[in-house]
Amino acid sequence: MNRLAAALVAIVAIVGMKFYNKASAHDDVQARLIELCEGDAECQAAVKTHYEGCFDSAYKLGGRRQSSKLDVNALVACVNSKAGEDYFTVDEEKKQP
Repeated sequence: MNRLAAALVAIVAIVGMKFYNKASAHDDVQARLIELCEGDAECQAAVKTHYEGCFDSAYKLGGRRQSSKLDVNALVACVNSKAGEDYFTVDEEKKQP
């Protein structure tokens, strides 16, 4: 019974960390995109309007053997598509391996 309780606590802690990491990434990336808009009110409005749905579709929580991952290309493509304007691009040469 104690092993079951310990396993349950460990699972809850792991799932909790995954959701904490997602929330942290959510806020950090949104703030960075708004910063990249550099005072362009339409760009900032596009991020504020479309970010939630685009982030949710681009962020994968991962599984037992995979870590969480944000697909930046999918995120910016989604925001651009929904806004009808290419506000953001991803420079593949600057991405870390």
